[in-house]
Amino acid sequence: MQQLKSALEMPGSFGVPIIDDLQFAGNEGYSLLQSWQRYGSVFKMRILGQKCAVLIGAEANKLVLVEQAERLSSYLGWRYFVEPAFGKTLMIQDGQQHSTTRRLMMSAFHGAAITSYLETMQEIVQACLSAWANHGEMVLIDSLRKMTLLVGARLLLGVQAEKEIDEIEQLYNAQLQASLSLLRVNLPFTTFGKGQLARALLKHRLQAMITERRRNQNLQSSHDALGLFLAAIDSEDNALSLNQIMDEIIHLVNASHFTTAGMLSWAMFELAARADWRERLLEELEQVVKGELNIEHLRQLPQMTNFLKEIERLYPPTSLIIRGVVKEIEYAGYRIEPGWTIIISQFVTHRLPEIYTNPEQFDPNRFEIGREEDKKVSFSLLGFGGGAHVCIGREFALLEIKVFLATLLRHYNFDVTPKYSTLAPVLVPPKAQNQLRVRVTKK
Repeated sequence: MQQLKSALEMPGSFGVPIIDDLQFAGNEGYSLLQSWQRYGSVFKMRILGQKCAVLIGAEANKLVLVEQAERLSSYLGWRYFVEPAFGKTLMIQDGQQHSTTRRLMMSAFHGAAITSYLETMQEIVQACLSAWANHGEMVLIDSLRKMTLLVGARLLLGVQAEKEIDEIEQLYNAQLQASLSLLRVNLPFTTFGKGQLARALLKHRLQAMITERRRNQNLQSSHDALGLFLAAIDSEDNALSLNQIMDEIIHLVNASHFTTAGMLSWAMFELAARADWRERLLEELEQVVKGELNIEHLRQLPQMTNFLKEIERLYPPTSLIIRGVVKEIEYAGYRIEPGWTIIISQFVTHRLPEIYTNPEQFDPNRFEIGREEDKKVSFSLLGFGGGAHVCIGREFALLEIKVFLATLLRHYNFDVTPKYSTLAPVLVPPKAQNQLRVRVTKK
């Protein structure tokens, strides 16, 4: 029998404290691609004083997200980054608490609820694109974030007034900066302190909205996530607490706001460079959509689905997944003990040549029936995570993205700069997306 090695014997380096932390945070984990190229599929590093084992590949993803999930903790992995800014939300809950919370939240993210969101999404998308067509050149990610925040504020928070949404946007920007801050000093003039104040203001606003809802509204007929959360009771009479609802809503709006805008920015970037894919997607839309766009149309767009999978592959909403080790696990001949942190990387997995042919090439056809490279080995495509913690808002995000692209392609022309040849391949998407500019004109 092969004797297991200590995780300390993994290739890699624990590096230089603070300096390596700043570099890792600055690249938002996308630098793991370079570490994989240097060390291989199993290596060690240190982040924020924590010993980390980085495990790369579909088998590692399956081990962490399913096979050994009960030995690992999302809370211990993510708490530093998530809890101070958003509370103990679904993302960082474990075990039974996670199962119960997710069950209570699902009513807002499947079936009838998803269908009911379509009309509002269409209204916001149409209004935004119409305004953009009269605006000239714009910063792409800023414009998309404004639009996705409008969607999130209306359908998750239930906020209607644009003035309120502008105020909420400022609070969310402060929260985002705080969650990325390494200096966690809660003083009014620090980035972290400003984020804490923003969170308190958001919760105060939400509490007032909830009080009003409970006084005046039949919650069972709600058409936004806030109302559905307030009404949710499972078969064991569990309900979400007021504090849990506020934390979940704040986190969900933040996630829908930033990650959806990021995927849309790269979808527009790739489409602007590829006349063949613009034509293919438009032809598919013209064949399927007769009259007004509806939810059934969006389920009959295999070319768009493949295109969006390729966006998810090359530009995943997050680059990595983190878990704390609660009970010892074994992988690739190493013993990883409690107290360690495990990192898996969807960004690196999505670029493994043993899974994806010519991985740096943009090729949505890799997902077509008969080829389906993502299904050769399970857990090969993880843009929205996987296992019990798969993103609860995945269908919401994909619906919004498809509504936007369908409207854009059918009714508008657009151009994105810098050109594709200047930026591709994009190895740190969060940094590169800030350079993108767009000009939209009506057909």
